[in-house]
Amino acid sequence: MQKFILGVLTIALAFTLYSLYDIITSSPDENESVEAPLKTKPVTAKPKSKTVPKVSARANKARFIKQILPAVQAVKAELDGEYARARELIGKPARTADEEAWLQSQMKRYNVAGYPCLLRSMHTHPVSLVIAQAALETGWGSSRFYKEANNVFGIWSYNKNEPRIPASEQRGAKTIYVKKFASLDDAIRGYFKMIAKGYAYSGLRRARTQTDNPFELLRHLRRYSELRDEYVARLYYVLKANKLYNYDTPSYAPTALVDIIPEYVAQKMEEAAKKKAAEQQMFALNEVKVETDEEEPVPCEEEVEANLTRPAPGLSTVSPARSFRP
Repeated sequence: MQKFILGVLTIALAFTLYSLYDIITSSPDENESVEAPLKTKPVTAKPKSKTVPKVSARANKARFIKQILPAVQAVKAELDGEYARARELIGKPARTADEEAWLQSQMKRYNVAGYPCLLRSMHTHPVSLVIAQAALETGWGSSRFYKEANNVFGIWSYNKNEPRIPASEQRGAKTIYVKKFASLDDAIRGYFKMIAKGYAYSGLRRARTQTDNPFELLRHLRRYSELRDEYVARLYYVLKANKLYNYDTPSYAPTALVDIIPEYVAQKMEEAAKKKAAEQQMFALNEVKVETDEEEPVPCEEEVEANLTRPAPGLSTVSPARSFRP
C-alpha cells in the first residue's frame, strides 16, 4: 500500500514539473493578441492664467491724454490757420477771385450768411476744454464709442448712410446711433464743426472770440448735455483736478465754481443743508435710552416705606397692589 501511494506522488510530481517547464519556455502565438501595458499620460502643470496688471487711475489718465493731445493740437492748429486766413481776407479792401471763392466756400461750409458769423464759427477754443470734454464723454478712453468708432465726444448720428454704430440704450422704441470716425483727427474736426454750427452753442461762439480762459467758457457748454449745470460742474472738476489748463497758452488759474454757475452752487448748498438737518432730526428721534437687563437694586427701606403696609393684628392680610418700576 505504501508503495502504491509513493508511486502516485511520484507521477504527480513529475507532471507538475513538466507543466512548469512548459509555461516557462513557451512563447505566445504570433496571431495571439497581447495586451500592451496601459500608458499613462504625463501630468503637466497647468499654465498659470495671465493676470492683466492693474493700471492706476493716474496712469490711465496720462495714457489717454498722451493719445488725444497731439490730435487736438494738430486739428486746432489747422483750424486756427484757416481762421487767420479768413480774417486776413475779410480785412482786405480788394480780393482776388480765388480769395473770394475760398471765403464763399467757408461760408457754405459753416452755413452762415455774413463775415462776423463766419469768424465766430471758425474761431476755436482752448485745448484744455476739448480734452476735458473728451475725458468726460469717454470715461478717460474706456467707452465703447471711443474704442470702436473713434467717437470722442458722444456725437450722435441721424444719417443712416454715414458710418455709425448703435448705442446700447434706446429712446423709447428708437435706437440711438453715434457717428463712426475714421481717425481721431476726423472726430475732433467733427466736434469743432458741431460747435461751430449748432444753435445751442451760439453763446460759446461769441464768448470764445472774447476770451481764451476755459473757466469763463465753461458755462456756455451747459446745453451740451441733458445734465445742464451738473455737466458744467463735472467739466470744471475734470479741468481743475487734472490741471488740464496747463496745456493752454496762455494758461489761466482756476476760478471758483460759484463764480461760474452761482445758482447751481447755491442750490446744492441748500440741498446739503436740508439733508444734514434731516439726518440730525432722525438721529435725535432714534437717540433713546436703552435699558439694561440688570436694574439697580432698590434700597430695602425705600421699598418698605413705599410699597408695604402693616396689617392690623388678627385681620387677614391682602397685599396692596405693588407699583413695579418700569
